[in-house]
Amino acid sequence: MSTGNTIPDSAGTVVVGAGCVGCSAAYHLTELGREDVVVLDQGPLFETGGSTSHAPGLVFQTGGCKLMTRMASYTRELYETLDGFRTCGGIEVATTEDRWDYLQRKRERGQSYGVEGGELLSPAEVAERIPQIDADTIHGGYYVPTDGKAHAVDASAAMAERARAAGAEFYGQTTVTDLETAGGEIQTVVTDRGRIAADEVLVATNIWGPLFGDMVGVDIPLVPCAHQYLVSDELAALAGADREIEQPLLRHQDQSLYFRQHGELYGIGSYNHEPLLVDPADIYGPEKLADLGLEYPSLREFTAEHFVENTHPDHDQSAADAAAELVPSLRDAEFESAINGMFCFTPDGMPILGPTEDIDGLWWALAIWVTQSGGAGNIVAHWMEDGVPRLDGERVDATPAHISRFQPHAGSREYTRGRGAQQYREVYQLIHPREQPADQRELRRSPFYERQAELGAAFYDSGGWEMPQWYESNEALLEEYDVPDRPDWLDRGWSKAQGVEHQAVRDRVAMVDMTTFTGIEVTGEGACEFLQGLLTNDVDVSPGRMRYTAMCNRDGGVLADLTVSRLADDRYMVFTGGGNSATLHSRWIREHAPDDGSVSVTAHDSSRCGVGVFGPDARNVLAPLVEAELSNDAFPFYTARETYLESLPVTMLRLSYAGELGWEIYTPMEYGARLWERIEDAGEAHGIVPMGWAALDSTSMEKGFRLWGTDLTPEFNPYEAGIGFAVDLETDFVGKEALLESREAGIDRKITPITLDEPGELVDAGHPVFDPDSGDVLGDVVRADYGYTIDAGIAYAVLPATAAEAGREVEIGYENERHPATVRDEPLFDPNRKKLLR
Repeated sequence: MSTGNTIPDSAGTVVVGAGCVGCSAAYHLTELGREDVVVLDQGPLFETGGSTSHAPGLVFQTGGCKLMTRMASYTRELYETLDGFRTCGGIEVATTEDRWDYLQRKRERGQSYGVEGGELLSPAEVAERIPQIDADTIHGGYYVPTDGKAHAVDASAAMAERARAAGAEFYGQTTVTDLETAGGEIQTVVTDRGRIAADEVLVATNIWGPLFGDMVGVDIPLVPCAHQYLVSDELAALAGADREIEQPLLRHQDQSLYFRQHGELYGIGSYNHEPLLVDPADIYGPEKLADLGLEYPSLREFTAEHFVENTHPDHDQSAADAAAELVPSLRDAEFESAINGMFCFTPDGMPILGPTEDIDGLWWALAIWVTQSGGAGNIVAHWMEDGVPRLDGERVDATPAHISRFQPHAGSREYTRGRGAQQYREVYQLIHPREQPADQRELRRSPFYERQAELGAAFYDSGGWEMPQWYESNEALLEEYDVPDRPDWLDRGWSKAQGVEHQAVRDRVAMVDMTTFTGIEVTGEGACEFLQGLLTNDVDVSPGRMRYTAMCNRDGGVLADLTVSRLADDRYMVFTGGGNSATLHSRWIREHAPDDGSVSVTAHDSSRCGVGVFGPDARNVLAPLVEAELSNDAFPFYTARETYLESLPVTMLRLSYAGELGWEIYTPMEYGARLWERIEDAGEAHGIVPMGWAALDSTSMEKGFRLWGTDLTPEFNPYEAGIGFAVDLETDFVGKEALLESREAGIDRKITPITLDEPGELVDAGHPVFDPDSGDVLGDVVRADYGYTIDAGIAYAVLPATAAEAGREVEIGYENERHPATVRDEPLFDPNRKKLLR
């Protein structure tokens, strides 16, 4: 392995960071055929001094989403082949009823995502496997026998050895001091031992990621945090323990603790203290490292007060007391070692993967724990080599980790540290999906915000935007509309106003804030030809017409679903959704635009606002206000007009995500307040209601409309996702070849609607669908809500094509119960489109 004094002066690929992520990426790149790979690290190989060096290596496979779970399972499988993994099982215990209910749901999530063998244990069964715990303090545990411990340094060395055998070179004690770019491309990696000209660079430095961002002027929203790890002296409960037969890992998430056996010793990991944030600039470079006087730069002196005192803002016990309550023999234990070890968090707790937008050849793989390290390296290697993210050769939805998901404000130090600290506090907390962050709010507000607040809007954070989910003012209509109760977990952070708004849009009219929807304007003499080669549908239509289309990667995975309006021969408006869609989708369009000046791409992500007016009375509300004729003949479905609403210049689209008659109306931001006022005033005579996104979501499910990020992701192609009608194979577009191959081979899975048989019943996404006869898992629920018009719970699920026939009986697992359900044809509501076309 190359560790000499001379580094090469050029390389095809330079990986910065020889921890488990960098070594995984290098190994997988060589597996894919790359030979000219050089890996650098400021520390010695392979105990480099980063987070890999001190990581406890816990691999609990069942993560919070499919991506994290799949990466963890791949990591386990890979590290087992490297002798860098010990299978001992993992148990998460519950000391509260809430946590026990959560573990039941988590087990089902594991079943959905392919984690095999997971089971729920009684307190006595947990104690059989971990005898030193006090079984009287717990309700039970979730046990996965294939979980275990990765030895991250050994795994890194083994992956590096395989990469070296394929031609890769590794150099330790080499500090990168700069990344040089020119003409929008990476050029050179500058080190304290020389310069390396490089075609591509992958930054896999984890806690030091922001420093490398500073080198090239790229914001990397990541903050290092320290947490505590202690190893006890010999415990009587572990006396004579066989090192070849290890107890399962133990997580006590109710008190932000985890435990692992070290022979007769016991390790305690604690997040049960206030966030201890670190500036990466304080711990990088030879001079800084010499000053620290610690074994690794990723360590801090152990701060005993954070272990013996309660400093965590959400707990009522110190880490020491909570650990001793669960494991009584720890109460009188001495500790052989204790550290504050660093890792890092992003504002949303997810990794950072992918290429830099404005610098060709510069890649990132950051904020990754050992748990997902093997899988993350595999994904980014495929991405670099093949142009699309894949995991073990299969399509994967890496969108939740994409570097371009961050919005402009995420680069600020205040935002990154504020949200990073929150992620640290909550890493083991029981956080409801609807629970909203309190810090760093009200950053982006539509012109309607103040009026929405008056109406009792429940605001959710969507890419920094404050977006209403429902309006408390609509609860006054509960005497008019029946809304079934929800079970405890699904009722939290929810209001029956959603059900009211859902039903009101069906029989009167509603107005919805569409400001987060982003219009991407594509203009120029080459606009039509460009979009024809990028989008799956034929958009060479006459001005004023619209098309619904998909945008795919070269594997045929759906990157976005879009509405495309041709406003003139040389001008199109492409509309995408909210959240991170503005940055992700506009980036893809910009990157594929020709550089000959024939096309201009402008994302109106903050310059325009919008209101959707949907429902049977939508035309009656708008007709007196709008200069354009709104009849079916003059303004038919799926057409667009630039016109005026009184004095306001507006772009109107005749479509409705709610599945009703309606228009989306967009105007420059400065006109927004007036737009809302005039529509609200005109709608008063028709009983108009403000409608939040929760009701828009549930109405769209009844209509069979897909939602980007749930039942529409790069994991699926358009045929699997049920939007094959938006593919015109007479045109040539990115991903066409893959779709042709898929169509010829036949679709073996599809997104399918299911309704629960019992009225009023509801489940959640991430839960398994079972065959009621065999008990086998057929697929997983990707989106769920209640259909108030059809009076049934709805679940959209990924099912084998052979199991997706309408009328088939299935069961959905939820909180350790099986709920009878039936596969349905779609749409569930208005199949003849009479509502849309009236």
